[in-house]
Amino acid sequence: MTEENGLGDTMKKLLFCFPVLAFILFSSALHAVEYSSIYKGIRPLGMGGAFVAVSNDQNALFYNPAGLSFIEQRRLILLSVEAELGQGAYDAYTDALDVDTDNEQEVAEFLREYIGDYSHAAAAVFPYYIRPHFAFGIFSSAKTNFIARNFQYPSLIIDSTGDAGAAIGYAHSLLDDDLSIGASLKYVVRKSINEEYTVPDITSDNFDDMVDDDVQDGSGTLLDVGVIYRFRDVTIGQKNVDFQVGLSANNLIGSDMGDARDLEEHIDIGFAVYVDSWVFALDYVDVAGMIDDDDDPGKRLRIGAEYDFGNLFTVRAGFYQGYLTLGLEIDAKYVQLDLLTYAEEVGTYAGQMDDRRYVIGLKFGF
Repeated sequence: MTEENGLGDTMKKLLFCFPVLAFILFSSALHAVEYSSIYKGIRPLGMGGAFVAVSNDQNALFYNPAGLSFIEQRRLILLSVEAELGQGAYDAYTDALDVDTDNEQEVAEFLREYIGDYSHAAAAVFPYYIRPHFAFGIFSSAKTNFIARNFQYPSLIIDSTGDAGAAIGYAHSLLDDDLSIGASLKYVVRKSINEEYTVPDITSDNFDDMVDDDVQDGSGTLLDVGVIYRFRDVTIGQKNVDFQVGLSANNLIGSDMGDARDLEEHIDIGFAVYVDSWVFALDYVDVAGMIDDDDDPGKRLRIGAEYDFGNLFTVRAGFYQGYLTLGLEIDAKYVQLDLLTYAEEVGTYAGQMDDRRYVIGLKFGF
């Protein structure tokens, strides 16, 4: 084998494993029933995705900008990276590296082995600056899913999305700071692909060009608006409890991403309870039924809790779309480590088909 052929075969394997690696950096696979999003955030997902009535950090830019009023201190994060891998993605990736992508029989056997398996990988970068009432961030995220189908004539469906852009938000407090009203703007450049490829497609010499041609481009400017009202120092037994109620409308105005996959507009409602170092939260996403992928209530329900041990450790747990989530944050002032596991419902209703995922996040800042 010549050096040129060896290099070409290596590149082809990479494009086989990561067909969309050509336009960003990721790997995995399909299903159009996973709700479209830009950025979910490790902390909210650790709390089961229940964050509409909390939103007191940079994640407010994607959940409820009204929560920016409740940010307590300034923080500048110069580097924030997250990596996410589905339970079945690693095995699929390592097996794919051994496949001769010029050999139709090997490619077909590989796809048959993974028929019905859902693989997922994602990555995100999100440096930001926050202070009370205000947040600004620059984001880049990429997520890819693939699934093999059709045992007799195997094919590979690739569903991938990459986003890059900037977000800015402001919130204003009223009524002795009990009421907060906020808005945020996001400019998003999006690339996406949702295509099915046969074995002859994958083994062809122009597979990389084929994938590149199928990638769709688009952009949009999105508006989020939200409100949070809190009831402070409500005495229950011997405890003083704070209650918060939140409402947000997301992805308004520019949800049409051109040729790329659109972002759905949705209205979410949330409730939160603060007791000592505990936070308990409950959300229902898309109360108006604007997301048309499905109409399952279970996929829209989020429940979670967070306990702050002090200056170093925070633990989180919840139920996201009916599946357990667990999160751990270690904050050493200038460096923060986050660990998370959650499961995404990739079927049309909660409990049909879950994809367990593992996330690690690392931040450096002041």
